[in-house]
Amino acid sequence: MAYSFFHFFAGYSGHKKEKSKRDSVSKRKAPATDKKEKKQPVSEAIEEPTAARKRPKRAAACSNFKEKNVHLSKNSAVIETKKDQCVEEEVLAIRLTAGLQDSQRPCRRLTDFIFHNLEGIPQPFEMSEVDDLFITGLILPLEDNNDKEKAKGIRCEGFGRIEEWAISGYEDGTPIIWISTETADYDCKKPSGGYKKFYDHFFAKATACIEVYKKLSKSSGGNPDLSLDGLLAGVVRAMSGLKCFSGGVSIRDFLISQGEFVYKQLIGQDDTSKKTDQLFVELPVLASLRDESSNQEMLSQPEPLSFGRTLTIGPKVGKGEGKRDQSDLTTGPEQEEEDLKLAKLLHEQEYWHSLNQKTSRSTSSSSSKFYIKINEDEIASDYPLPAYYKTCNEETDEYIVFDSGVDTYYIDDLPRSMLHNWALYNSDSRLISSELLPMKPCADIDVTIFGSGVMTADDGSGYNVDADANNSSSGGSGSAEIDGMPIYLSAIKEWMIEFGSSMIFISIRTDMAWYRLGKPSKQYAPWYEPVLKTAKLAVSIITLLKEQSRCARLSFGDVIKRVSEFKKHHPAYISSNTDVVERYVVVHGQIILQQFSEFPDESIRKCAFVIGLSRKMEERHHTKWLIKKKKVVQRHEQNLNPRASMAPSVKRKAMQATTTRLINRIWGEYYSNYSPETSKEVVACEVKDDEEVDEQEENDEDDAQEENLEVSEKTHTPCSTRRHIKSRSDSKEINWDGESIGKTASGELLFKKPRIHGNEIAVGDSVLVEHDEPDELPSIYFVEYMFEKLDGSKMLHGRMMQRGSETVLGNAANEREVFLINECMDLQLGDVKESVVVSIRMMPWGHQHRKANAYVDKLDRAKAEDRKKKGLPSEFYCKSFYQPDRGAFFRLPFDKMGLGNGLCYSCELQQIDQEKESFKLDMSNSSFVYLGTEYSIDDFVYIHPDHFAVERGGSGTFKAGRNVGLMAYVVCQLIEISGPKGSKQAKVDSTNVKVRRFFRPEDISSDKAYSSDIREIYYSEEIHTVPVETIEGKCEVRKKYDIPSEDVPATFDHVFFCEYLYDPLNGSLKQLPAQVKLRFSRVKLDDAASRKRKGKGKEGEDELRVGQLNVASQQNRLATLDIFAGCGGLSEGLQRSGVSDTKWAIEYEEPAGDAFKLNHPEAKVFIQNCNVILRAVMQKCGDAENCISTSEASELAAAMDENELNSLPLPGQVDFINGGPPCQGFSGMNRFNQSTWSKVQCEMILAFLSFADYYRPKFFLLENVRNFVSFNQKQTFRLTVASLLEMGYQVRFGILEAGAFGVPQSRKRAFIWAASPEEILPEWPEPMHVFGVPELKITLSETCHYAAVRSTASGAPFRSLTVRDTIGDLPAVGNGASKTCIEYQVDPISWFQRKIRGNSITLSDHITKEMNELNLIRCQRIPKRPGADWRDLPDEKVKLCNGQLVDLIPWCLPNTAKRHNQWKGLFGRLDWDGNFPTSFTDPQPMGKVGMCFHPDQDRIVTVRECARSQGFPDSYQFAGNILHKHRQIGNAVPPPLAYALGRKLKEAVESKKRST
Repeated sequence: MAYSFFHFFAGYSGHKKEKSKRDSVSKRKAPATDKKEKKQPVSEAIEEPTAARKRPKRAAACSNFKEKNVHLSKNSAVIETKKDQCVEEEVLAIRLTAGLQDSQRPCRRLTDFIFHNLEGIPQPFEMSEVDDLFITGLILPLEDNNDKEKAKGIRCEGFGRIEEWAISGYEDGTPIIWISTETADYDCKKPSGGYKKFYDHFFAKATACIEVYKKLSKSSGGNPDLSLDGLLAGVVRAMSGLKCFSGGVSIRDFLISQGEFVYKQLIGQDDTSKKTDQLFVELPVLASLRDESSNQEMLSQPEPLSFGRTLTIGPKVGKGEGKRDQSDLTTGPEQEEEDLKLAKLLHEQEYWHSLNQKTSRSTSSSSSKFYIKINEDEIASDYPLPAYYKTCNEETDEYIVFDSGVDTYYIDDLPRSMLHNWALYNSDSRLISSELLPMKPCADIDVTIFGSGVMTADDGSGYNVDADANNSSSGGSGSAEIDGMPIYLSAIKEWMIEFGSSMIFISIRTDMAWYRLGKPSKQYAPWYEPVLKTAKLAVSIITLLKEQSRCARLSFGDVIKRVSEFKKHHPAYISSNTDVVERYVVVHGQIILQQFSEFPDESIRKCAFVIGLSRKMEERHHTKWLIKKKKVVQRHEQNLNPRASMAPSVKRKAMQATTTRLINRIWGEYYSNYSPETSKEVVACEVKDDEEVDEQEENDEDDAQEENLEVSEKTHTPCSTRRHIKSRSDSKEINWDGESIGKTASGELLFKKPRIHGNEIAVGDSVLVEHDEPDELPSIYFVEYMFEKLDGSKMLHGRMMQRGSETVLGNAANEREVFLINECMDLQLGDVKESVVVSIRMMPWGHQHRKANAYVDKLDRAKAEDRKKKGLPSEFYCKSFYQPDRGAFFRLPFDKMGLGNGLCYSCELQQIDQEKESFKLDMSNSSFVYLGTEYSIDDFVYIHPDHFAVERGGSGTFKAGRNVGLMAYVVCQLIEISGPKGSKQAKVDSTNVKVRRFFRPEDISSDKAYSSDIREIYYSEEIHTVPVETIEGKCEVRKKYDIPSEDVPATFDHVFFCEYLYDPLNGSLKQLPAQVKLRFSRVKLDDAASRKRKGKGKEGEDELRVGQLNVASQQNRLATLDIFAGCGGLSEGLQRSGVSDTKWAIEYEEPAGDAFKLNHPEAKVFIQNCNVILRAVMQKCGDAENCISTSEASELAAAMDENELNSLPLPGQVDFINGGPPCQGFSGMNRFNQSTWSKVQCEMILAFLSFADYYRPKFFLLENVRNFVSFNQKQTFRLTVASLLEMGYQVRFGILEAGAFGVPQSRKRAFIWAASPEEILPEWPEPMHVFGVPELKITLSETCHYAAVRSTASGAPFRSLTVRDTIGDLPAVGNGASKTCIEYQVDPISWFQRKIRGNSITLSDHITKEMNELNLIRCQRIPKRPGADWRDLPDEKVKLCNGQLVDLIPWCLPNTAKRHNQWKGLFGRLDWDGNFPTSFTDPQPMGKVGMCFHPDQDRIVTVRECARSQGFPDSYQFAGNILHKHRQIGNAVPPPLAYALGRKLKEAVESKKRST
């Protein structure tokens, strides 16, 4: 936002205090307050003395300020706590936060602020119009700043006062509130937590102005001819997501109350309005809003306030000041006007307060204390004759599917599924209506209802009550085609309806799960009909009341009369007889009342009809049940459904995972010995993590807020484990045993052994050292060497060993295992409490040693248990080196431990890190070293984009708009280095470099960026002098023909090419002139040699050489087993990186397995349960006694075909295992809070780890959803890491955003690398593309977090890839396109399109799901602009081809938005310049990811478009029907991300080869 404040204020209506008014108010406030003078330039203001100025008191709410995050170093993932810098004077804070744009009046951002009066008491923002308000808050630069100190901001207290305010952001659609003091202008970002309740009112007013503007301005897609009702309805929908209205506050009433305010603000826009826009002052609808506000104000005019000596504004005055104050309070015309304004403001605040009070009152009253039970006899005539549930399906017990353990579950955390072809019945199996069940949890229920149906995943779709039998609202197929699990339910405890004119959502809840009901069974349909009929009747009555100017005028009898006048073809027709209608409405009243209670309009919820209906129901003496609001449910031990005793039914449990004994022991012991309820720490940690994950998931799936990328409000402490040592020195009892063995580098004598209190300690031993804190366990130090200081002090230098519980493993760690860490210190030998046994273990590696290692481990555990029983001290062991700042466990550096020569490996590592942080400038000023990298004249470098004042648009305000406006690094060439003159040692902050700027295609235009290679840059004559600190790294610029052409899915080389010169002044682009002598980067010899060989060999020689290289390459690749392989996305990327050769794959779903075969014909694909495969392999190799599996798995393994058995990989043949175990248990939408061992035994993660344990490959890679690291109180993640460490692996963990690695979509995934102790553990790949997400952190402990890679929101080598880059070349197709192979029609345009097409000639799978008629109409009416979704649909009815008139906006969306996060993105269009949201497994407008419409075409995205969004090449094939194909793509790992991981694995393999 590189604008001056004047730019923002031009044409914007706000508020400015007049000088005369300032004088009078000043006099009223305090005698010491001087009259304020005219605004001064900031330079003058800074020089003005401030000592005599009277300062207001600090705001009481801000006595303790929040702590902010600061990075220890650029490369460190560990974050420490540091308090905000605080200054007294505003002018100093302005100077300390000065940015590049301060050429005129300074502008700053303001966060964590409070507006308060002179006494420091927080005041509503509106009081600035009648009283002096001051500011306390954190002042930040307006732009992102490379200066870390400035970026943290400066806290200033009691500065100002507020002179002006204004509202801007009309064009962007987001309110920006500006305030001015005499010194500067401030963009108000976020109030402090305690001040939010004061600030919400004004922010709601500002939002109302913006939303009315959007609805009426043509330039923003609005309609100036709207009626007042249409305007109010549209704005109510748009503002329904504001948290201040979340409690049910009537937005309509609020809008009307602020009509005059909105009118004044918008007519202030007329000066800057576009020529195409009609002036706001001329709009009748705006005038009507103002008049309606005035009428309301007259009806609720407050009592006139009498201002006498009893009212003072500002501080109280003493006796000596009373007389002067009385003169100020005389009632003149000016004072009367002031008093009226104050009275109006106070009345407005009271009105806002009353709205919120009504909310809490209405919530308690509307929920009522009682639920009026429906009488079955009274509704019997509306239902068919008795019938009984019959089925021939084999159904599974719900308790088996969702765990039969007796657990306490939170209702909101129960799993959610869909139920199709369903029926409800009682304990006698008689079909029964859901009406007999309460629609709210009640204490005493005398009816029990069960259910059966086909269960599938909840796709978000609803049942279309008006479509024919073969259509659903989402265009899906009928129940006959439903592919799911037949299931019978336990007792249903409550049900609810969410409905629209053409769509109905009915959900039921058992103690096990929530189920959204799809289409009922044919047998049950007559029992469902009255429920649907009543639901439609409720819709019609609400519609009827909405059409009234005042719904209160219609009594219960009036409504009944109107309903009886419905025609027979009306969907809610009951009868023309009012008595019949009244009977039906009353006996089915609870369904109607529930719909009214959920309706957002309070006037509808409390209308006379509702009161009358409740009274009528009570008059019938219906039973009242006490409503009992339950947050948790207690599960019963067995399912009492009568279906359980009927045949056929499935009573067996789902197949448990086949495991090795090691995995079964680690996980089984944990769940047998540990109860989450016993640890308050874990529970607290779980709550904290859930909040953190929910916040980041909201950023991911909904609206990525720009401020989340700028200022972190969370506080963290460093991962350092150092504590104060408890001194116990007594040098008299310490003697050296033997002579000195050498000297340290500083000349101190080294010794091998001392005697401490008669006990001997040697180099390589471990010791216990106590701390000052009595509750802390003693620290364990490994003795590296011992020495005597020159003053005679006897010392040891020790490396700290951390207990497993203090690492990321937490309570999943073995209590006897300790980990060497990278912390060391000198200790006095007298401080040693005692020696402790820590065995340094080096396990033999390989599958052939597995049994021997297991036997040794068994003996060791038995010995430890025996010592424990005898009360002997614990003996520890250590086999891993833990580095939390790298998120990894490494093998121990055995060759550098306990040498006793005065050298320490930890000190060496710390010295290397310090050297990397140091800055060195050579004497000739021709080169320097910065952050470990050497830079020289003529080198090409990356410069942070903010330094060039690039106007950044920031993150979008809708799904997939997060990257719009984010810029890549600026490529420059070093021309000159200038250090400080006369200084012996140059410092980084005093050294500048002169650079030549190169421009990118996106700097010219979006069209140029679209059609250009992302590696292309343009020479320019622009020369800049920039600080060294703005340099982000090195790159290369070559001639185009010097760039090697590689068939790879993404680019990870920092190489660019330049062929053109760009003149930014006139925008011209021309061939690089001959006189421009550009010094290109040196080309590597291998690349040059490969180009020289081209065309110079004899015929056939080159082909022979290439063939030989390919054979050698295949032989050097890792033989790979892909488990849970899907369609092969992970294998595709890994193989293209040149590191792996997938020889075997296991996939359970046949269509996905078929797709894998199509794309990897050389691999042996087993379409089988992996539990069966593992059992078969272990049985074949004679290891059945080490295999724990079900009898079913054993039987299926024994029945396997002999050819398949012979094809199974054997231990020793597999170098690399990779895969992603099914994530149903780990996803945020399917999360369990607790888990029993019986449930965990069915998790495929156990089988996956057992494959690693049995085969012991060199490398292992696990991929899963990002919530994997926090699911189940982190225990699944912790036990996974613990299992791999127990096997002897080195382990690394982290979360990556696929969008930063060349994938045009947001997709966060957790990864765990494991490498044998003989190999090098792969590093994380470098993110190469700009992507607007914050750092993705894993909680290591209560005080430490780790991020695998940095966030690229502030810059990266390449720009982000867009929807246009991805699919802009694909031919147009229509709704339901089904032709699987078509022509391309146009050549590829973007760099991505050229890569993704490869050599493909025809386009396959450019097919799309077919929407029904209503959804197609809705799609056609969604505006073709960024961020458009269901909230942009006009509020009107449309006529379907069958003649039915239905609402264009599904009622279920606005009426249930509060419960479902405003349904953001549903019926949403993609943005050409944005990215794809997380890939769909089933794209549909009402699905979990509703943003599935093409940016320009009226259809759902195609299979091929989804495949491209994941980075699959056009040649990649998918199998099965269209739903199968979408599922294969949505569940896959993006090949470019897999390729990035494969490159780092290849580096590790090749590095090992070079070292040996």
